[in-house]
Amino acid sequence: MGNSSLSDKPGSIDTGLLPDFCDVRVIFMLVLIVELLAIVLSLSIPSTTEQFWDHLAFISMLMQWIALLNAAVLCGSRGRLNRLSDASALAVSFIIMMSVSLGFSLVVLYLKTWMGLDEETSPLGEHFLLRMLIISAAIYAVVLRYFYIQRQWKLNLNAQSVARIQALKARIRPHFLFNSMNTIASLISLMPEKAEKAIEDLADLFRASLQEKDLHTLQDEIALTRSYLDIETLRLGERLKIDWNVDNSLNDAEIPALSLQPLAENAIYHGIEPLPDGGTILISARKQGEHLVLEVSNPIDGSGVITHSKGNKMAQDNIRQRLHLAYGHKARFYINATKQDYTVTLELPVTLL
Repeated sequence: MGNSSLSDKPGSIDTGLLPDFCDVRVIFMLVLIVELLAIVLSLSIPSTTEQFWDHLAFISMLMQWIALLNAAVLCGSRGRLNRLSDASALAVSFIIMMSVSLGFSLVVLYLKTWMGLDEETSPLGEHFLLRMLIISAAIYAVVLRYFYIQRQWKLNLNAQSVARIQALKARIRPHFLFNSMNTIASLISLMPEKAEKAIEDLADLFRASLQEKDLHTLQDEIALTRSYLDIETLRLGERLKIDWNVDNSLNDAEIPALSLQPLAENAIYHGIEPLPDGGTILISARKQGEHLVLEVSNPIDGSGVITHSKGNKMAQDNIRQRLHLAYGHKARFYINATKQDYTVTLELPVTLL
């Protein structure tokens, strides 16, 4: 077993062994699973209908309290446990959970007189403490095994995510490169200053595609997108207009690299180029609550049909998956398409560098 890694930044998957027991959804699933186990355990005990409900109430009370106490302890110690090796984290977690079960069972036995229970009359029968520890050990072994398998899946998914990100960064459409070089060649003798600026913009794009970091600031992404659009403006001329609406107070917000530029590229390729008169691309960045909202909108023909839809979908799916892998449920990616325009919206948690 290798070392666990707890990701603290949103640019990678949390591959820690233990889930976040401070998360309300994790607690809800834990309570639900424990209650199902309590029902199964109650059904396995021979009893009348009336006794069944008594047994279920008692076993549910025990298991839910033990589960919630374990969740509280693991919530506080998760960071330290996830920094251990897998073997150590599994062993320490098992010891912690068994200690909680033992402690709570001893409390129940200590209060048996007040509760009107003893080992002989409790639903688990004689040797209450031993039975509780055996049941707890079996459940914890299965749960920890599940956590380990889940971690291996996360590591595999993380590796795939890195591969996807690198593939997206390396992806510069051949037609864009050829068109850019032809545009630069035509400008060298007529407008050498513009040709030089276009070469610098093209170099910026390639430099960004070769960088290994997965996150940078919104300001960096805006600058990269502007470089791309400047090159396309030389080619498309007045057919391409850009309307920027960016909240400058968000310049230091951290976002995945190449999350906005490919959307601008799609807007030109699928929206502006097919229109004889071109159109205006709207690019906005604003804060909405605790989220950074990025939008790219482009006009389309009256039929509402996007050309080259396969390539468009591939780039969008890539960005959507990257956002999900980086932020999980905290990020959203959605599309609003009408007969007049096509808008892609990204909602990311605001993280300032």
